Amino acid sequence: MPLMGSFYVGVSGLQTSQYALNTTAHNLANLHTTGYTRQQVYQANRIYNTVGHSFNNDLQVGMGSAYQDVRAIRDSFLDRHYRTENGRSGYYSTCYEVIEEVNMHFGETEGTQFQKALQEFQQAFQNLATKPSDATMQGKVVTTAKQFLDRAQMIYNGLAEYQNNLNQQIKDQVDKINKYADQIADLNERIVSIEAGKVEGANDLRDARNQILDELSAMGRIEYSEDLYGRVNVQFEGVDLVKNGNVYKMEAKILDEDKDTGFYTPVWPAYKDQRVFSLTQPISADIGSDNGSLKALYFSRGTKVATYKDMEVSTETDKNGNLVTLTPAETFDKVAGSSLTAIMTEFDHMINGMVTMINNLVQGRSADGSTVINPEAVSNPNDYPPLFTLISSNGDYTTSNLTVNQELLLEPTHLNNGFMLSDQSVNQEVADALGQIFTDKFSTLNPGTATPLNFEEYYIGIVNQYANIGNTYKAAAEAQEVSVLSADNERQKVMGVSDSEELTKMIRYQNAYNASSRYINTVNAMLDNLLNII
Repeated sequence: MPLMGSFYVGVSGLQTSQYALNTTAHNLANLHTTGYTRQQVYQANRIYNTVGHSFNNDLQVGMGSAYQDVRAIRDSFLDRHYRTENGRSGYYSTCYEVIEEVNMHFGETEGTQFQKALQEFQQAFQNLATKPSDATMQGKVVTTAKQFLDRAQMIYNGLAEYQNNLNQQIKDQVDKINKYADQIADLNERIVSIEAGKVEGANDLRDARNQILDELSAMGRIEYSEDLYGRVNVQFEGVDLVKNGNVYKMEAKILDEDKDTGFYTPVWPAYKDQRVFSLTQPISADIGSDNGSLKALYFSRGTKVATYKDMEVSTETDKNGNLVTLTPAETFDKVAGSSLTAIMTEFDHMINGMVTMINNLVQGRSADGSTVINPEAVSNPNDYPPLFTLISSNGDYTTSNLTVNQELLLEPTHLNNGFMLSDQSVNQEVADALGQIFTDKFSTLNPGTATPLNFEEYYIGIVNQYANIGNTYKAAAEAQEVSVLSADNERQKVMGVSDSEELTKMIRYQNAYNASSRYINTVNAMLDNLLNII
């Protein structure tokens, strides 16, 4: 090789080592950057010059090394595994948060137990049975009824308000998904423009895009693929979200049937408002439908503000326009898919049943309202004020629409005419019946169960029900947290930056740079000596 040509070898070593040092420094600078992927320099030989021929080989001299590429070290299989587990974690952790909120409203772990209020209400009626005509006992019943109803409404209205909170979270999450879709489309175009010349790689932009895909995977089931130009096409719940530079945004829309509640339904406007989620699809790990926090929010919120009427016979119109009668079990099935609405239905059913029985009895009727107790000794029952009245006269006896009769709050002795019959005897039968309704069997927990329960047992059944659901979601959420952590640890082994490894590389590249520098100095000295001799 000519002596001047030898400079190419040294210069190529300097350049290649400098590029490698820059990449190593970039890795170390992003040691704690979320979503950053470790970058690695790939080197190659420069061209060879042929200087002669032997018997069967060319005699060649190399021109040094060349910087070929900087690649981000990722494993696509590990990425997909992580994003699948992340989606399932998003679903179960969100479902568990909903049950935790339900538990907070009931207050069974916060020292404000509803069960205590129920027991005090029951005790007031049982004490009344010992002295029905005692004004103090009557006043205690009315006062305790007010406290009991206030606590019941705090729970039920709190759950309804939490439904609205979940509804807003659905809207916010749909907006965030659309924002991510826009960002992916923008990053796609920037990556394509940078990498079009096949000279430079847009590794940092790819990291930003992968980080968005990680975030998106927690919200729903995503599928994605990269085309030969570097664009990533993304599907959300099986429908195109980003494709070929276009963004097909989702919309949180209030459908006609939800105008009263204002509940949002995620739909695809580009596909004639096709619903993002099917309410008839079962939630199962086997078919991969337990995926994403958006689905968890949508299913947990339910489709309506549930009341006791969602546990009664109802009617609906089928797809052919025919009126169909639904059994209580079929009616309840429509809200049972959401743990929140199922609990609201059962709780309102209990309050409605209790209020109805008490009102019937204090007005001189049997608990079910079918007959008048002691008709020969009771004046017109319609003249007796009910203990509970409606806030809105055109509404139903739901928890949120009840109030304690203002007349009785001002004059408790008007309760059941002071428990005095027209012959001035004490109405002991009604007083005993009021205490008895709390010990008699009231109802099964819901149409899907068979064991009759009294009011306290019914409430305990509600608590046990959401506790069991909560334990199931908690176990699943904790298991998924472990799976996500394990999957991410496996990813980090490939894509993560190790400071000790990068420092070792830096020393190696620094030594290579110094060696190339000494090589150039040596060639320079040789040329200097040669020129001096000449």
